[in-house]
Amino acid sequence: MRWSVYLLAVIIASCTTFSREKEQQSKIDSLTNELKKRDTVLKKNVNVKEGVQKDTIVLAENIEMPGENDAKEIVPKKKEQKSSVLANEKDHEDKKDDDVTDDVVKNDQPENHGTTDERNGVLKKVVTDKASFKPLFLGGFKDIKFNFFNNYPYRLEEVILKVHYIREDGSEIKAETKILKDIAPNSKLALTSPDHASGGKQLKITIEAVQCRAIDLCFYSSEPAEGIDPYRCK
Repeated sequence: MRWSVYLLAVIIASCTTFSREKEQQSKIDSLTNELKKRDTVLKKNVNVKEGVQKDTIVLAENIEMPGENDAKEIVPKKKEQKSSVLANEKDHEDKKDDDVTDDVVKNDQPENHGTTDERNGVLKKVVTDKASFKPLFLGGFKDIKFNFFNNYPYRLEEVILKVHYIREDGSEIKAETKILKDIAPNSKLALTSPDHASGGKQLKITIEAVQCRAIDLCFYSSEPAEGIDPYRCK
């Protein structure tokens, strides 16, 4: 009796286990089939897309746009024509600029229209007035002032002056040099000179050098005046 019951229990357990295993296997098979179907659908879609892309590429390579080559040929020609026009215009403008530059250079260059008389009269045209000052009790000079005049109708590039401090006996105490640059025509300049507190009764101003390109004038008091036109620039 006990053996029969044990055998029945074993049979029941075996049947239950078999049914469970069969059920699980069926579930596994169904899931596998579903996955296979999905993979098949995805592969088909990929193949379709690749085929469409290939067909599109082939069609793009085979189709020739009408007039495309002609347009490509026309565009460079237009660029070449435009470049040539711009080059011609640039050359024309450069020539104009060169002409204008030549005219400016010609106008800037001073014309040598000075005469011998104008150059020889330099010490009458470039002058100073008498210096004024406050004399000191024991001799000397304070607040020295004087004026310089360019009576030429031309600009002077440079003028060199000297202010001589003179003792009562006529000997020179010292000399102050003043250099003037770029002096306008028909102009007047107010100038000063340093004070001197020891001795001295008289001031003397001399013109040492004058340069004027407009009349080709180069005057230097240290050089002897020889010939008809001694102050013409050499």
